[in-house]
Amino acid sequence: MAKISKPTTNRKGAPPPEFEAPANLTRNADQDLRPLNFKVAASFKREFKAYANEMDMSMVSLLTTCFEHFKNSR
Repeated sequence: MAKISKPTTNRKGAPPPEFEAPANLTRNADQDLRPLNFKVAASFKREFKAYANEMDMSMVSLLTTCFEHFKNSR
């Protein structure tokens, strides 16, 4: 069996300095829109979109209003 010698240099590079905070730890403001991914039936989506348009609302505001009403009714 062939003998393989251990590498003499670190191929990963130097670690980041300790004073440098990672950039992914900041939190978005609560008012920023974030994706909410779920699937619904195509017929429901058409009806929901048509109703939002009929009420001159965005689909986001209609969903928010429906959710608030649901929470208050329980």
